[in-house]
Amino acid sequence: MKRMLIGLLLLLTAGCAPYSRVSGNATISELGIEAALPDGWYRANRVTDALLITKDGFPLQFIRIERVEHDKELQFTKRKFSPGMPPHDVAELEADNLRSATGISNFELLDNRPVIIGGLQGFRLDFQWRTSDGLRVKRTHYGFMKDKWVYRIVYHA
Repeated sequence: MKRMLIGLLLLLTAGCAPYSRVSGNATISELGIEAALPDGWYRANRVTDALLITKDGFPLQFIRIERVEHDKELQFTKRKFSPGMPPHDVAELEADNLRSATGISNFELLDNRPVIIGGLQGFRLDFQWRTSDGLRVKRTHYGFMKDKWVYRIVYHA
């Protein structure tokens, strides 16, 4: 009886694992995106508003793909995007928001340049900072605006 209960418990919790191994293409219809995922990485299963994957664990390194509505307040500056905003202005708002984040010091914008993403005008930001624990972090942040959405593709290490 005890073995049967343990087996049933394992069966019920198997679908609740916090991470699952990924490879190939992933379609996330809620976000309106499709992405080729690197082999050997892991997806955070409990994140519902983005695609979040890591190879070595959070917060050491991750890739996050998400979208936000243009009229939603940014977390740290409370500013909003405007419809039809040029990619350079979207990039400046993104950089200002990160610069204002709690726990970040010595923020340094290394590069801000226009790029084409899927045929759309976008931007690439490269920056680094130190966490409150003194860890140096680098991030590459791609983004573009389409319709009422701002799409973000972030590599953090």
